[in-house]
Amino acid sequence: MSISVVCTIDDRYAQHCAVMLASLFKNNPVQIFEVYIITDKTQLSNINKLKNFLGKNIDKFNFITVDKNSFQNAPISHHISIAAYFRLLMAEVLPKNLSKVLYIDSDIIFRNKIDYLWEIDIDNFSHAAAIAVGMDNYPGKIDLPENSLYFNSGLMLVNLKYWRELNIFERGCELISQQSEKLQWWDQDVLNMLLHHSWLPIDLKWNSQVFMDDQEVEIHPGYQDRYEKFNYLEAKLDPTVVHFIGGGSAKPWHYACKHPFKHEYEQYLQYTPWKDTVPIGQPSLISQIRFRLGIGSKLRHLFQFFTNKLV
Repeated sequence: MSISVVCTIDDRYAQHCAVMLASLFKNNPVQIFEVYIITDKTQLSNINKLKNFLGKNIDKFNFITVDKNSFQNAPISHHISIAAYFRLLMAEVLPKNLSKVLYIDSDIIFRNKIDYLWEIDIDNFSHAAAIAVGMDNYPGKIDLPENSLYFNSGLMLVNLKYWRELNIFERGCELISQQSEKLQWWDQDVLNMLLHHSWLPIDLKWNSQVFMDDQEVEIHPGYQDRYEKFNYLEAKLDPTVVHFIGGGSAKPWHYACKHPFKHEYEQYLQYTPWKDTVPIGQPSLISQIRFRLGIGSKLRHLFQFFTNKLV
């Protein structure tokens, strides 16, 4: 049995995509994977390194280039690029003989086998996904029915036939064009607005968004039953899939990240061409020495002393 995986990236996320895939391969050593990478037409050095990494680890992989101008009106942020919207194109650009695919964000790591996840029956659903932790009161802000579940789109087991029948790409572009001011959570909002009636909720261990840095995401007391139903405690203590939600220092490739599973990202980084990469925000050796010795403050005090003498 082969598992089809799809990722959507631009050049800057190639490293993190490789780490995610390394964790997937290492925890599923006997599994056959076919990987599809959807990216834009700019083939830069990191994309080429990712190709080399895949060539050494699996037999079947494909890079599919798309035109990012298809989403030129889509809102983005400092850590969300246009590439995030490429997942709306999956049903359009993936081979027509593919009926099911596992979509995975690049800020994820795997910690165990995924056989059970892949075998979930989604014939009558658009996709399977986990709820977005801490966002239980959010659906009303995008005009979804009261008490609707809102899913995190970082990991989805997708029924491509269903997406093709619903024409997700065209309808998604139309929604972006007409209601971009509502899209606080970008393409995730788009997919929730289009598919709120048709998806299958799964346990949070398949997409654990429990921590933001080292802090637990706040959960409204009124939704405790919901989180027990989706096995929140297992997602917290022993998740199969860890999702590093948030931007900046919430990401495990940032020096200041304090996420309890950050070390596992660093572990799988060693299996990629980026194994010697310095974390973002890490101060130089000279800066660290100056900080530890207090050289900066001593120089400031010395400068103030001589300034006062001159006066």
